[in-house]
Order: sequence, then C-alpha cells, then structure tokens
Amino acid sequence: MPNLTLSVRIAAGLILFLSVLHIVFWAVLAIATHSAGPATYPTNLLFPISCVFSVAGLFGVFVGVGIFRVRPWARVAALMVAAIVLMFFGCRILVLALTLVGLFGPGLGVEIPTTSKTYFICMGLTYFSVFLLAIWWIYVFSRKSTAAQFSSATSTPAETIPKKPSCPPPIALLAWLMIISSGLSGLSWPLILGRIPAMLFIHVFSMATSKWIWAANIVFFLICGLGLLKLQRWSYTGTIALHAFWLVSMFVSQMSPSYQLYLRLCLNALEIPQTYPELSLPRFSPWLTAIVSAIPTALLIVGLFYYRRSFLKAEEAGN
Repeated sequence: MPNLTLSVRIAAGLILFLSVLHIVFWAVLAIATHSAGPATYPTNLLFPISCVFSVAGLFGVFVGVGIFRVRPWARVAALMVAAIVLMFFGCRILVLALTLVGLFGPGLGVEIPTTSKTYFICMGLTYFSVFLLAIWWIYVFSRKSTAAQFSSATSTPAETIPKKPSCPPPIALLAWLMIISSGLSGLSWPLILGRIPAMLFIHVFSMATSKWIWAANIVFFLICGLGLLKLQRWSYTGTIALHAFWLVSMFVSQMSPSYQLYLRLCLNALEIPQTYPELSLPRFSPWLTAIVSAIPTALLIVGLFYYRRSFLKAEEAGN
C-alpha cells in the first residue's frame, strides 16, 4: 500500500466510514418508508428520495478508496466533499442558533416548546462536531505535504511522457456535478419540475412557459458540463454566467413580497398539504434567507474565477 501519513489515513477512513453509514441510514429509511408509509402523494416520494440519497453516498466511498490508493483526483474530491459538508452543516447550525434565539427573545416569531430545547442543543452539538470535522478535512488535504504525497505517487523517474491536457480536477468535478444534476432534474420532471411554475426575479411564469424554462436550464447545465470536460473556452464563461444568473434571480426573488405566494403556489402544484408540520418553519428576515441561500453559489462563482487561469492554460495546451 502506498505510504501515506497517519492523518491522511485517518481522514480517509472517516470519509469512508461516514459514507457507508450514510448509505446504510438512507437505505434503512427507504425500506421503512416503502413498507410502512402510505401510498399517497407526497409521502410516496420518500422511498425514491431516500434511495437517491443512499446512492449518493457511494461518491464518498469512491473518494475514500481513491485516497487509500493515492489517486490525485481523490484528494481534490475530498476537498469538495469537505466543502459541501462544511456549508451544509454550517447552514444547519445557523438555522438552529437563530431558532434558539427566537426561543429566548422576541423578533423571530418562533415558538418552540421548552422541553425541546435540550433536543435542539444536542442536535447543534452534533452538527458542530461534523462542522469541525469538515474543517479538519480541508486542513489535511490542502496541506502542501499532503499534495506532495499524491503528486509523488504519479511521478515517474524515467523519461517524461507527454500526456493530453485535461480539465483541472476541481473544474472536472464541477462539470460532472452539473451533468449529474441535469440528469437528476430530468428524472424528477414528472414529480417536481414538470409541475411547479418558474420564478425569475420577481415574475412568476405560467406552467406552459415554465416547462420551457426548466427544460432550457437542464440543457444548459448539460452542455456546459460537457464543454468543461472538453476544455471549451465558451463553456467556462457560460458556466459562470449560468450560475450568476440563478444567483441574482434567487436573491431578488426571495427579497420580493410575492415570494411567499410563489412558495404557496408550488405547494399547491405539488399537492402538499400546507398543514404538514415540516412546513411550519421559522420565517426569518428576507435579507437573512436570501444571503444564506446565496452563499454556496457565490462561493462557487469565486472558485470558478480562481481556477479560470488553470482552465485557460489547459485549453491553450490542447489546441
């Protein structure tokens, strides 16, 4: 087995272990909902959704195995996994903290039974532990010593063999995520996208127009993802423009007074009863929800500008 430091091995083992735990948890939940859940909409969606989440855990398994096999792409993928976990649990910690603030003081309009305060605190400590673990993953896999371990595994002391320029690993991972997301969006068409209207900026479109908007977005994501893998210069600009468009549109939409009405239209279109307990969520300030939801896409756009020079360099070497 290739020589890896103990910290890298422990980090890889945790990624592998938690990914397997993730797969098992969602698989058990899928089996439980399929056997006990009523066959009515939207409860019947819990089974396919749980299956999708369970299969998604295979990505972490591949990353963990790739790290043990000292694959350079696995180190970059581990950084992406850590960043996703960091943002996901960071947002959850923020929501829990604001909920607890609403419990102790006015302003948020959140009413939580006092007996559930301990539950929220325990949940917050669990989220914070995973949040710190993601920070540690980023620290371990971003160190120069760790990068040297993976680069030395691919270096050859013999003559240098020229190879075909390829897309930088972070951009290649983004490209595959765009391709996969477009495929999942297509699969969810009869359940979600084909049933809800589209809201761009402050305008809610009709269902006939919304279907064209969703279909165009799926195609654009697919084309840009394939273009990034093929080192097409236009695809990089298109990817930035596509994400910037949805970032601005979502931010403006959530700041609009008609956004709550739009959410109600989506719930009615999906035939989800508005009395579900899961829909009784805290109503925070529009500025807060807009900023928090915009952070992941904004960071993605910053990363695209950061890796733009590497992508253009690979694109020029391929021509």
